[in-house]
Amino acid sequence: MKAILLNNYSMTAQREQWVRENYQYPTHHLWGATTLPKYGINVEILLWEKYSFLKKNSQKLKILGDLDQEVRLLLEKHDYDIIYSANQGSTYLLAILRAIRLLKKPVVSVQHQSFKKNIWSLLFIKFILSKYDRLFCLSDGIRNHLIKEFNIPNKKLHLLEWGIDLPFYKITNNDSLYTKGEKSFILSAGRTYRDYKTLTKAFKNINYPLRIYSPPDPMFNKIDYTSNIQVFTHYISWQEILAEHAKAYAIAIPLDNTQPKSYIHAIGVTSLLDAMGMGKAVVMTRTVEPCIDIEKEGIGIFVEQGDDKGWQEAISYLLEHPDETREMGKRGRRLCEEKYNLEVFTSRLSELLKDALK
Repeated sequence: MKAILLNNYSMTAQREQWVRENYQYPTHHLWGATTLPKYGINVEILLWEKYSFLKKNSQKLKILGDLDQEVRLLLEKHDYDIIYSANQGSTYLLAILRAIRLLKKPVVSVQHQSFKKNIWSLLFIKFILSKYDRLFCLSDGIRNHLIKEFNIPNKKLHLLEWGIDLPFYKITNNDSLYTKGEKSFILSAGRTYRDYKTLTKAFKNINYPLRIYSPPDPMFNKIDYTSNIQVFTHYISWQEILAEHAKAYAIAIPLDNTQPKSYIHAIGVTSLLDAMGMGKAVVMTRTVEPCIDIEKEGIGIFVEQGDDKGWQEAISYLLEHPDETREMGKRGRRLCEEKYNLEVFTSRLSELLKDALK
């Protein structure tokens, strides 16, 4: 079986780095491209960009997906049995062509979000999203919402929980971090839908260091810093960021839920899985339907949107309960070993891809 893979970012660069580093590079951001061959599915990654004018028009006319990738897939010669998109926003046109029988190959996608119910979302889902052969939802919340609110048939929607390339997440003995009187730092990393304003406001009243790693962003000019807050905006490799995770006391994931237009969106999942893989407790902004319920799983604490006092209380609780904080981290790591890892993800994905061809 052969699949051709599209996404909303360049995966060719990621795969080239994997090869350059002699395959010693985590590949969960390649969404099974490097691991599916073990299950009898060879994957070709479609070049991210070739015709810049099509790419620019796609950004203006998002309702048709990534025209640059889609048009090339249709016009160029590619040997494949199934079209697999790691993000549904890349292949809307292909799904339409499939529905009207102008495309013979199945079109499937990973579904990262559901939508707030209104006339526009109803029309979009009826005439575009529902035309996919299969949608692989990153959480039960996304899947259930699409079924209940938009009547997409159950048989088209399947749960596919993401997982990290776990062997690259090396755990060291860090019990000294949880000794009273010893100071480490709280780590927060990432840029997409982040609410660092609320987090830094909370740390004005917390006598403990906070380290933020994020690409440069104008929002950092609006933050009122205190001496215990450090912001790093330079590039940092995956090895360096995981090394910072290893030294951190706990991980903070402050999210801005007011920005996504969708109702349920899988934001913050990468940062959460990084924390879990490194065996760290988490404080995280509560989303409408979290992919992983950190409180139910006993691996962290939720804080409401924009609640700086809630952040202060949650961080203070972890600092005052080091033994419990350490156990939260251990439970998160076990969950990754049992469930949220690339091998489990790929095994499930291979089943879903083969089923879509039947």
